[in-house]
Amino acid sequence: MARTCPSCKSPNARRSAVRASEITLRHIFLSPYRCRDCRARFWVISRNTYYFAGIIGVAIAVGAIGWNVGAWLVVPGGDPSQTKAAAQRLADLVKLAENNDAVAEYELARMHGDGLGVPMRAQEAYKWLERSARHGNVQAQYELGIALRDGRDTIQDHEAARKWIRLAAEGGHGQAQLVLGVMYRSGTGVPADNLKAYVWLNVAAAQGVPGAASARDTVLARLAPAELQEAQAEARRRSATYAPKPAPAQ
Repeated sequence: MARTCPSCKSPNARRSAVRASEITLRHIFLSPYRCRDCRARFWVISRNTYYFAGIIGVAIAVGAIGWNVGAWLVVPGGDPSQTKAAAQRLADLVKLAENNDAVAEYELARMHGDGLGVPMRAQEAYKWLERSARHGNVQAQYELGIALRDGRDTIQDHEAARKWIRLAAEGGHGQAQLVLGVMYRSGTGVPADNLKAYVWLNVAAAQGVPGAASARDTVLARLAPAELQEAQAEARRRSATYAPKPAPAQ
């Protein structure tokens, strides 16, 4: 804090008493001093000013923290009606999921995975994804299989990955059929098997999955004629399972 006399530049100054006529807002932030050498009287910034500045800074920091914590619990946009609706939706989903509703479990997995209306928590997302997969949701089975194959938010486990991806593929999930076919073609997590690879890639191609036809054709040349005939018969059988059912006659 500068206490040098502005008149003679002497540092030999001391605090001076505030006169009755000087009691205004100014003396809250400034303090009077008198030079002992030239007797000049002058004002400098008061210690109170620094105290007030520190208190204001702390208040701003606490407010910012409170704002950020509150943002975790609020639906983007800050509309109270949306926040209430989101909280009700979450409560409804949890209730359904506790009764083994696979769709609700999958939606909870997405919410926790993406931080939609709840804090983003990977382990919570994985828990609900696994429950949804166990209760027959083919999309959850596929995503769980990919997570296990890649070791994302869980231990990498190719055997378990094959199990869930195969379940999704058998349930008609086209992307799972493509992934399973590629796994058999390359021997990733499963014994390499060109016949099984061709079957699943052919079924995925029949469903119009991008990249499936070209992947299937890379396996075609590896099959003997008898193997190809067997693989195509199996692909036809499986593909018929996923074909759209004809509309009932009117």
